[in-house]
Amino acid sequence: MAATLRIQSDWSRALSRDEGEAWLSCRSPGKPTLYGSVTRRGLSSDGVPDIVASEGFVVGEVTKKSIHISCPHENVSTKFLAPYTSFSRIHQKSITCLDISSGGGLGVSTSTDGTMKIWQAANGEIRRLLEGHVYDVNCCRFFPSGLVVLSGGMDAQLKIWSAEDASCVVTFKGHKAGI
Repeated sequence: MAATLRIQSDWSRALSRDEGEAWLSCRSPGKPTLYGSVTRRGLSSDGVPDIVASEGFVVGEVTKKSIHISCPHENVSTKFLAPYTSFSRIHQKSITCLDISSGGGLGVSTSTDGTMKIWQAANGEIRRLLEGHVYDVNCCRFFPSGLVVLSGGMDAQLKIWSAEDASCVVTFKGHKAGI
């Protein structure tokens, strides 16, 4: 299995500040994880951040919306893209799962606030609230049609939902633990 390079989830916000810093990790199965960081030293004349990496990591191309980082020790590199937009009003707490429909028009997400919502991917407008799991919902996925959602929760149930009217079409029971 190949090594995995990760960066702090809000890296673009962290690096937008003077001397901003974001953490990195490079993990390869069976080997110790390498931890480090990237730091913004300033801005170029055209507004592109000047970014440097800690030992073990190399910063490649940097733009206003992306950063290319490599971990030469594990021969892995990744181009990280900043969010195009963000929606802060869909959930009140951390998102636990998110999926975008195959057509790109709808999103479905679950949160530690106990909700599962379908929303417009273009503007974050909430279209449906899917209610029916007894405990937290851990996972959600659109079917390829984009008209149906599958969810799994701590109540050990899988549910199939209509994305059109938020009805639960069927509930599968039988798991012995949360899904």
